[in-house]
Amino acid sequence: MRPIEMPRSITQMPLMGASAATRLEPMLIRLPPELADRLRRLARATRIRQSDYLREAVSDLLAKYGDTSPSGDSASP
Repeated sequence: MRPIEMPRSITQMPLMGASAATRLEPMLIRLPPELADRLRRLARATRIRQSDYLREAVSDLLAKYGDTSPSGDSASP
């Protein structure tokens, strides 16, 4: 029996059935400790991932301010 090769990190795991359009792009954000703690507590209390809350917040922010790119083109480079 061959040993099972495990991915070294979650970023190396293939997304099952995901197309390029549905993949998530990794981003690093930095939060003040108090905000990070409050987000962490909210996520634990509601059992909703912190990343889901952050995606929702970014979506709401973009909906509020709309497309602010100089060319007015919302397409990615």
